Amino acid sequence: MKIRFLVAGLIVGLGGFGGIQATAASTSTVATPYRESQLGGLQNVQQVSASKTVTLDLVLNTRNSAELTKTAYAVNTAGNKQFKSYLTPKQFRQKFGQSTTTTKRLAKYFKSHKFKVTTFNDGLIMQIKGSASAVNKTFATNLKTARYYGTKIQYSKKTPKLPKNVAKPIKAVIGITNLVKLSSLGATSTATDGPTSDGAPQNFLSQYHATGLANSNDGSGQTIGIISFSKVNKSDITHFWSAEGVADSASRISVKSTGGMNIWGNVDPGNAETALDVEQAGALAPKAKIRVYTASLSDVGWLNAFATAFGENKASSLSLSWGLSEGVLQSLNKYHVLTPLYGSIMNTLLAQGATQGVSTFAASGDTGAYGEELAKNGDVDEGIYANFPANNPWVTATGGTTLPFSGTLANGVEVKVDQERTWGGDELFDAYSQDPAFFQKNSDLLDMLQSGSGGGISTLYATPQYQKGVSGVNTYNARQYLTDDGLPRLNAGLITGKASGRNYPDVVANADPLTGYDDYDSADGWSTVGGTSVVAPQFAAMAAVINSNRSKRMGLWNPQLYALAQTSQSPFTKLDSDTNNGNLFYVGQPGKTYNQAAGLGTVNFDQLAKVFK
Repeated sequence: MKIRFLVAGLIVGLGGFGGIQATAASTSTVATPYRESQLGGLQNVQQVSASKTVTLDLVLNTRNSAELTKTAYAVNTAGNKQFKSYLTPKQFRQKFGQSTTTTKRLAKYFKSHKFKVTTFNDGLIMQIKGSASAVNKTFATNLKTARYYGTKIQYSKKTPKLPKNVAKPIKAVIGITNLVKLSSLGATSTATDGPTSDGAPQNFLSQYHATGLANSNDGSGQTIGIISFSKVNKSDITHFWSAEGVADSASRISVKSTGGMNIWGNVDPGNAETALDVEQAGALAPKAKIRVYTASLSDVGWLNAFATAFGENKASSLSLSWGLSEGVLQSLNKYHVLTPLYGSIMNTLLAQGATQGVSTFAASGDTGAYGEELAKNGDVDEGIYANFPANNPWVTATGGTTLPFSGTLANGVEVKVDQERTWGGDELFDAYSQDPAFFQKNSDLLDMLQSGSGGGISTLYATPQYQKGVSGVNTYNARQYLTDDGLPRLNAGLITGKASGRNYPDVVANADPLTGYDDYDSADGWSTVGGTSVVAPQFAAMAAVINSNRSKRMGLWNPQLYALAQTSQSPFTKLDSDTNNGNLFYVGQPGKTYNQAAGLGTVNFDQLAKVFK
């Protein structure tokens, strides 16, 4: 089950230095203003109520940013003299964040302008809350709201400004403008009467050779972090654990609210995604604690959730099952609703986690190689786009596979998969070719045809150090499996090419709803679900299992994964066929170490635990 959201905020770039008083000569223009003409269809334009509370994030400049990248690699690269010398949040701030003197000066300024100020302990993010009237007065803005094709948008047509001396340490202000469009692109679920033998979470352990490891390691002493955008229904989760034969104590679960601004539409319907993530993680690591970081579904909320998790430093592994298409990021930048700074800000935050030895896992997406882009007329188009932040170099991107299975559709047509392969709708193309009308009458089956494991090559992030020189990285095989109408293109020819950027996913495991896992929430009852958002918490759980027998955290997996994949000790089973092994576009590269459909492949966890230093 994967809920994907579109979210943006005007990220206000700041700079300059000058006197303390905000006069015309000493203020800095701090962003390109939002332009009403850029997005069509704005209706019901209204002034934001002066008393409405607005939450903004001040993102401060990173000190020694080049050194941050070097440190994140060094502490996670075997053989480096800094290997496993992870930083504490305090040490991270001392090296890379702003000083307490600076944050206290900024806090004093914004408090004097009637804001409540919270400073995160990394010295890089400060949250300020105040009335819309205070925002308008402090930033020289004029906050308004409007409807953009049914979606609520907040914006300021006037250019935000701040005194130059206040602006100097600030890289961006997030939350002045926001746009949210929520849609569910989750994998299909099938209702069941209760737990099933095929859908038990423990099947993950046997499928991926982790039974021996799990018998001696249970996650004791570890905390798994889950980034969430909804409430947490503990009773649903403990009901699931109990039915699956897992320790069902609600005391294992704690919730940390990280705030952010409430924006229209920012809900996880039924809290289903959060329940799924916690259920899977807790079942595979039955003695680990689960820490859920809840936030508003917004750009501010996303930053606050990660900043809080890394600031606490309680979780040795962290899972995120939400994402945003690079195409949407590009569109919002184009229409002056977002600037490119958001990618670099998230990059800094995720690098912080890597320096602290946190293993962060992000679901690669459920629409194959395809992502969304936002058109000026309000339409959402599809294209070959990477998924953010699975495309980030400081996370381990988890993609999906289909396990071997056979079955018969209601129309009598047989579907069969002989061996594990990348999850992609083309597994149903033979059945579709025999009875297209049956599929076109069934929306769930059409969704399955258009679903698959996220994977591709980022245009936002460069090829990371650990992927350079690995065969298959930045080259690709592909087949154009879908027509412009989203229908199957049978007998699609092979396409080859080259590109450059962060290649993802890194690893894969079962994510197809046809071979999926048990799930429970009180709103919908029991079901079998799939999606790469199942895989991310499973890998976070396996990190906790392995960590429970170690004195040092595993840290960022990727540098060691790519090195190990090129040795005789490789823990990977490659899925490299260029037929019956696609994610609706990318397919395998026979004989090469890596491909954008299946990453490095599936993991033998018993072997990984033996060879991972």
